[in-house]
Amino acid sequence: MTSPSDMPPPPLLVPALAKAMSIIDIVAREPGITFSQIQKNSGLAKSSTHQLISSLCQLGLLQVSTDGKHMLGLRLFELGSIAASQRIVEREALPYLRALTNDVQLTCHLGVLEGHEAVYLAKVDGNLPIKVNTWVGKRVSLYSSSLGKALLAWLPELQLDQVLTHVDWRINTPNTLPDARALKEHLALVRSRGWATDDEEDVPNIRCVSAPIRDMRGNVIAAISAVGTILQIDVERFPELAAQVCATAEKISTALGHR
Repeated sequence: MTSPSDMPPPPLLVPALAKAMSIIDIVAREPGITFSQIQKNSGLAKSSTHQLISSLCQLGLLQVSTDGKHMLGLRLFELGSIAASQRIVEREALPYLRALTNDVQLTCHLGVLEGHEAVYLAKVDGNLPIKVNTWVGKRVSLYSSSLGKALLAWLPELQLDQVLTHVDWRINTPNTLPDARALKEHLALVRSRGWATDDEEDVPNIRCVSAPIRDMRGNVIAAISAVGTILQIDVERFPELAAQVCATAEKISTALGHR
């Protein structure tokens, strides 16, 4: 398997996205700035500036007062709050994740539900010759990865249905759950035992065990996983490995205030 360092470099920035970000930066530095000042400071054409500001306002990233003053939108505040909470989870979880990796000698991840996807916030590699090809920031399947299942299993039903409407269902392996109905039945099992598995459902020859992390209100806000090849994780190891992963998830939850 390849490591993240073997992957090709990321593509160049999308020009329109870079221009939009420059406008957000300008407004962040000078709240209450006018359109003409934004256009002058950005160096963009008036038509381009107008289109970008209009789009940013529609997305809630900027807002304009009745007298034409521009400010950051509440959507940025919301996203900032989410980002800050994720950093707190990552900071609290990392020491426990490293200890788990040392105990199980597998690659371990911390992940969260972000919109309609799951994303890795942290990764710790075990001292094994074969490395699983993952990286921080990688998006993972909600329905075929154990981490995705752990994040979905405790969602309110209406929220779960909403998330699943955005899932691009693909049968990755013969073990992949075929549809949303099968997934919901499987999630009932995940809830009853408190942990989720991926038995070659997402990627051939890869197995994984995950458990949820809860905040002080008992809400599932993240999950951790231990992943390895079929040679490293036999199906008979699932219960023992799950006990270790769950114990670590409980320690992280306690550190975040859950009782």
